[in-house]
Amino acid sequence: MKLSIPAAAAAGMLLVTGCSLTEEAASDSYPSRSISVIVPVPAGSSTDLSTRILTPCLEKELDTTVVVENREGGSGAVGNGVFANAEPDGYTLVSTTAANAVLPPILEGDVGFDADSFRPLGMIGTAPIVLVVPAESPFQTAEDFFAAAESGTVMLGVPGTTSVPGISANALIASTQLGIEPVPFDGNGGTMNAVLSGEVQAGYMSADSGVVLPRVESGEVRVLATAITEPIETMPDVPTLESLGYSDLPYADSFWFLATQPDTPDEVVEVLEEAMETCMTSEEVVDGLGESVAPSSFIDGDEVADLLQQAAADYAEGQS
Repeated sequence: MKLSIPAAAAAGMLLVTGCSLTEEAASDSYPSRSISVIVPVPAGSSTDLSTRILTPCLEKELDTTVVVENREGGSGAVGNGVFANAEPDGYTLVSTTAANAVLPPILEGDVGFDADSFRPLGMIGTAPIVLVVPAESPFQTAEDFFAAAESGTVMLGVPGTTSVPGISANALIASTQLGIEPVPFDGNGGTMNAVLSGEVQAGYMSADSGVVLPRVESGEVRVLATAITEPIETMPDVPTLESLGYSDLPYADSFWFLATQPDTPDEVVEVLEEAMETCMTSEEVVDGLGESVAPSSFIDGDEVADLLQQAAADYAEGQS
């Protein structure tokens, strides 16, 4: 969909609103050229794959070419930095995770952006943190796992010490004094390999569609619990850590979203949000993402912004 305002009406609006001719012309014809979507993680990741499922629909709705650009590095800092410094005109968007948006400035200081550098347009996908064990594990339930951690030491694989699961695991250990020893690996892939090989007894990672969910569906691993506060819709029988008595943990629902810059004209944002809602409620996109990843209903920019600020506050508190 494109904005289309007749020239005479536009002139009248300028007199009333005081908008500059340049600003009005920009929003009037948006989009008039191709749009770039920066993905600050490698190709093949859940964020990358789901963005590429979404973009054909965006191209149709916006009637323009949408190009996905992987700008990996620095745990998302490189790509998010390029995005944050781009012209706020709606032609350079970003598809990023909450962790990649808020953790680099918390952990590293001034990286050129923070949680306020993003104006979300809508959520693309979610991957809640789950506690998994190999199929042959003696831990049949989460209670079994925690009983072992109370009486001894359990080796728990995490995808990096400064990942969302790593931070959540450290918070769990600090608040309970359980005998859990987190062992960092390279991402979900490295963590899953360690779980399946028996290098660790359990894994604590985001339930992504590329690594974790396929192993759950194949029966290679079992999910004992989830770190989010509400049961996973596709795993209604899996208990939450909160229901087991482990509460006040940092925000533990990994999600990724499409965003523009805060100073993007409202008229342009409206076009993008409308296209985003249409796509995220289309059967083709939802089926492509999978019911375990796609939100059950459209989560708009304002709600994503609130979740992003909550995540930033939780992670900052955990590092203080």
